[in-house]
Amino acid sequence: MVSALDRVRDALMSHGSRSDQTGRSWQCPAHEDRNPSLSVGAGTKGADVVLHCHAGCANEDVVAALGLTLADLYDEPAQKKDSRPVKVAEYPYCDENGELLYKVARYTPKTFRQFAADGTPSVKSIRRVPYRLPAVLAEARAGGLVLVVEGEKDVDNLAANSVVATCNAGGAGKWTDDHTRHLLGAGQVVVVADRDAPGRAHAVQVAESLQRAGITHRIVEPAAGKDISDHLAAGLGFDDLVAVERTAPQKNDSTYSTEPPPDPYDGFDGIDGTENQGGGAFWDDPIPVPTYRLPPFPTDALGDLAPWVRAQSQSLNVAEDLVAFSALAAISAATGGRRRVQVKDGWTDENVCLYLLGLAGSSARKTPALDAATAPIRERAGQLREDLRAEVEQNEQMIRITEAEMLAVERAVSQGKKDKVDAHAVLDDLRALRDKPGLPKPLAGDVTLEALGKLMGANGGRMAVLESEAGFFKACAGLYGNGRADITLILKAYTGTGHDIERVSRGGTWMPHTSLTIALIIQPGVVEHMEKDNPEFKSSGFLNRFLYCLPAPMPPGTFDTPVVPAETRDDYDRRIRRIFDRIWTAENISTMHLTTDARKRFADFYNEVEHRKAENGDLHDLAEWAGKLCGQIIRLAAVLALYDDHGAAEIGDDTMRRALDLAPYLIHHARAGFALMSRDGDGGRKLLRDILDRLRDLADDSGTVTDRKVRESFKGRHGVDAEAIREAMADLEDLGWVAEIPAPPRRAGQRGGKPSPKYDLHPRILSGAIVPRPRPQEGQ
Repeated sequence: MVSALDRVRDALMSHGSRSDQTGRSWQCPAHEDRNPSLSVGAGTKGADVVLHCHAGCANEDVVAALGLTLADLYDEPAQKKDSRPVKVAEYPYCDENGELLYKVARYTPKTFRQFAADGTPSVKSIRRVPYRLPAVLAEARAGGLVLVVEGEKDVDNLAANSVVATCNAGGAGKWTDDHTRHLLGAGQVVVVADRDAPGRAHAVQVAESLQRAGITHRIVEPAAGKDISDHLAAGLGFDDLVAVERTAPQKNDSTYSTEPPPDPYDGFDGIDGTENQGGGAFWDDPIPVPTYRLPPFPTDALGDLAPWVRAQSQSLNVAEDLVAFSALAAISAATGGRRRVQVKDGWTDENVCLYLLGLAGSSARKTPALDAATAPIRERAGQLREDLRAEVEQNEQMIRITEAEMLAVERAVSQGKKDKVDAHAVLDDLRALRDKPGLPKPLAGDVTLEALGKLMGANGGRMAVLESEAGFFKACAGLYGNGRADITLILKAYTGTGHDIERVSRGGTWMPHTSLTIALIIQPGVVEHMEKDNPEFKSSGFLNRFLYCLPAPMPPGTFDTPVVPAETRDDYDRRIRRIFDRIWTAENISTMHLTTDARKRFADFYNEVEHRKAENGDLHDLAEWAGKLCGQIIRLAAVLALYDDHGAAEIGDDTMRRALDLAPYLIHHARAGFALMSRDGDGGRKLLRDILDRLRDLADDSGTVTDRKVRESFKGRHGVDAEAIREAMADLEDLGWVAEIPAPPRRAGQRGGKPSPKYDLHPRILSGAIVPRPRPQEGQ
């Protein structure tokens, strides 16, 4: 069944509209649109596709320009059993001389069938050749470049861009060594993998065949969308394809064999799909269990900071995400709450502090990344502490002396030996002494909430908590106090609101301004089920104040990693020290402003986010977090501006553009982070994958399984009850992995409980051909 979203996107591509890298913003066909201004997303209520032209075009005009109607914004109803599929495309497969051998027809609902040249619905005994063979042979003989993709539509779209490409009939898994021999002589063969598990497995199969033939090749995948057609529609070209690490076996492997693989077409009758033994119906290809495809960190957006991030990432073998988050936190910490940004009248000035949460495994080298980023602050603060130690110690001594004097004068006043004026004078002296700052401490580690308040009070209302252990996060979540913790100060310090701390022994401490930078890089297991275990933690707004990163695992490192170049290290250290010396040590708070161009660029982004937060927008599920994203962008822009120039009083257009370039990454990772904190720790996906992994073992001899048997296999697992299993099986049915078998009608007067629902299983499950699904870190 063709979805409405696919229908609209296909129409946009046919019209010539280009999209951004997310595939959600397209050039509007209803007006002259140089920059993509048409938002295209899946609806949750009403139409199945939501269109919104930010230039004001009506949806009726948009669909009319595409040759569609408003009815095309709705998914097609499920076809009746007696309805016939409709052919939508036909692809001819010809021999070396251009003579037709067979044809592949594409139908809706999405099905492919193959026909002999005379129209016979069978291709048995017909030689299989690559698609567009004459053009492929000509390019190979000339020593040129040939792309191998997965489908005929992709080949045709590449041909329209003057690129020679080919594929095999039948989809993934049907490439043979006989296809490969036609590529001999090509200067290079590039295998373009679809960005899903079957597509990647197919690319590896093609690569293995090319290797056996000794053909130079490499594997890439699209930078946007699922396949090369989506990549082209996003306005991307050949140079934008993303390299994929080779996974085909090498010739010196002990497992390498010169024997070709078995013929994947053996017994194939020309109709794609596998017959379900349970009822004789044809199964469509199942849809993979959804996963969050997380983009890599856009390091280039960091400008002058980018070389240090890349160098430290390579030297420490730490993901660039974690190094970047650590560095941004260090810059924020070095400002010490002494910078704010005025956005516009009526907008409370943004505090230049960041709340960052990185989620990475125990071997991700979190602590080295934080240590490298904060080293200049710790060193400079240590020097400052030594310079001020004698003065601070003298002041602390005077406090003790004055406190003793205060006791003495109060006793004398009560005995009538002193006047109250004398006591008031001593009290004023004591207040003045206590108001003097203690030894500067810009950073705190695994601190308790009570200790954090004291540290902030002693440091002018500001502090930075940069930690790779989970203690502080657990304290905030109330995991040490029966799910309850007073995080009022942390909520206030994000916005810079004043805060009063009551102390029994020394009276209260009033902080007219507060500022707190938080960077926590902890293991994902700490936050799993957080929404279920501590719903108040999210409802308080604390989690919505964070920017998230879930970095991809790094490949195994080596002992001799490259050293950070001295000039790169020294440049970073010098910039951080200058920010600390000029801004952290300042007594007063200064305000930064936006240039006219930066303000206009930010306003456009703000308006876009407001639309995307609406009920049918793609950010509606993150509306509360997205409500703070615009302010976070202002803070990031200020941090980048101050790193470029520690004396900056303005945020320019280029700096704002770079900060906005971080937004797509932050949105994707926030969605994955909140999914991890959801009911089952993965937004409902983990349970689906776990069920899918065990269905083959649970099936009976007829290839079916009952709901009860699935439920019993999860007995004792926290949070998995009968309702969760029933919902998961329904989701798997929607994805095409299982099909519920209608229960036979009950006889009149029949006793006993209702039988457990029973399901047919997709043949891929029974054959063990399920490709393991990646975890949320996929997409790197």
